[in-house]
Amino acid sequence: MSAAPVVQQLSREMGISTATALLDRIPPHPVDPVLSPLFRRGGLPRGELVTVTGELSLSCALATIAAATREQKWCAGIGLGEPAVSSIADLGVDLDHFVNLATPGEDWLRVASILIESFDIILVDPGFAPSAKERARLLAKIRERRMSLISLRPLSGSTEQIEITDAHWSGAERGRGRLRSCLVRARSQTGTHRFLLPGPTGTPAEVPSEVPAGTLEVLTGGGRSGVPDIPADDTTAEGIAASNTPAREAAGQTEPTPEPSTSTPAASDEDAVAESQDPQDPRWATITHLRQVIGHVG
Repeated sequence: MSAAPVVQQLSREMGISTATALLDRIPPHPVDPVLSPLFRRGGLPRGELVTVTGELSLSCALATIAAATREQKWCAGIGLGEPAVSSIADLGVDLDHFVNLATPGEDWLRVASILIESFDIILVDPGFAPSAKERARLLAKIRERRMSLISLRPLSGSTEQIEITDAHWSGAERGRGRLRSCLVRARSQTGTHRFLLPGPTGTPAEVPSEVPAGTLEVLTGGGRSGVPDIPADDTTAEGIAASNTPAREAAGQTEPTPEPSTSTPAASDEDAVAESQDPQDPRWATITHLRQVIGHVG
């Protein structure tokens, strides 16, 4: 027999509500607007355990608690090692309301149980997986205190799971420069999301519209432009010419129409092959264009 009708009946009774309904009435901790879509209620849930895993999980978790610290909510880090203080500040965290404890991995659960009594958010990198009994006690205290616990490793009992599935840094061009931002792809219960972490200013930022998904970022003339990927099996000159045409038209460049050859017989085998080509053949146009570019560079 399904329990759904019974739950619905109880929720309609005066003074009786389900645990989920009670938690839904608690407003979540605010997060950066860029990270808000990662969460089902638009913010870091209170009274619940959340996991953030994958590459850049620590940066994502710190960026998640940043808005709460600026609202004078107290946050603590357990087992995070010694992250750079300046980097934490760059992510938007108010250092006056953030405490990082150098805790041995085997003591994380005991320390977390103590800090739950007085901190609004705890960020932990667990040194071990707690037993079912220990986990039940921990979750009960989290719900009772209506605080938030973020784990950088998978833990049973988490209500929301955020996984960083891909990260791509940009800024170091042709072996020089500095890293400016990182394009992150994350997956949660609300779907797959793309954002910059850090963005150009250090805090999370939206992905620029000029770099849409599914494009290849290349260097052209010292700048960046997005051009479609060339299919792996389309390596012929026709495929290359077709994929390059939109980029050349966008830059205001046109293909010169080659003049029919009226010169004397070719002086080399390369020229003999070139003269045998049809001037209207797109492959011949591509070869002509490449020769002009190589000659100009030389």
